[in-house]
Amino acid sequence: MFLRLFLSFCLVFLGCRSSGDHVRVGGSAKLMEVSHLQKIQRINESLQNQNLPEEQKSQFLCQKGKLYLDLARYEESIQNYSEALSLRNPPFNPSEVHMNLGKAYIGKNEYAKAIQFLNQAERADRNFNTEERKKLVVQSLVAEKEYYPALAALSKSYHKGNQKKDSFYYETAAKTYLKMGYEYKNLGFYKKSFQVSSLGLQEYPESETLRSIQRDCSEVLEGK
Repeated sequence: MFLRLFLSFCLVFLGCRSSGDHVRVGGSAKLMEVSHLQKIQRINESLQNQNLPEEQKSQFLCQKGKLYLDLARYEESIQNYSEALSLRNPPFNPSEVHMNLGKAYIGKNEYAKAIQFLNQAERADRNFNTEERKKLVVQSLVAEKEYYPALAALSKSYHKGNQKKDSFYYETAAKTYLKMGYEYKNLGFYKKSFQVSSLGLQEYPESETLRSIQRDCSEVLEGK
């Protein structure tokens, strides 16, 4: 009897701890949202100053654009960044602005526009967040079903400078070939996807994405 009561107490205690952990995780996100909205409010108050120098206005608009991007409020982010770019005194780092505009359009699933702004970010400064920018371009090309350009961009990114192929490379390449197999009804692409995922799993055996792609390819190939 005592043992049963003790075990019941432990389960209740652990359940409360688990519930508390979820509250803390959700609470952290809520705190960030409240903090960001407060910052946006203060910026809006500053922007009401008619004598605000244009350079400072540009900085405020970019700050708002980033805050809205963090909140996944992509339309507001785009509006603020676009207004900053329209001023006579452009933002201090136009490459960062264009890249964040690319991210915002990705958030809206408007990948063609995202690619345009990511390319503008490269033209403004090809050394700014190069690796992240190239990955975003590849992801956007895949989403737009521009599979051959996506694979070409992926290959170019990793061959230049002999960059080591990471999990992103294998997962993206394998996923792209899988999509091509489905899109073009071609077993050759399924085979290529299976080969790439197999190579990737040798380097990254913990990748569930590669394992899932390999299973999908196996089902198709064995079914034929």
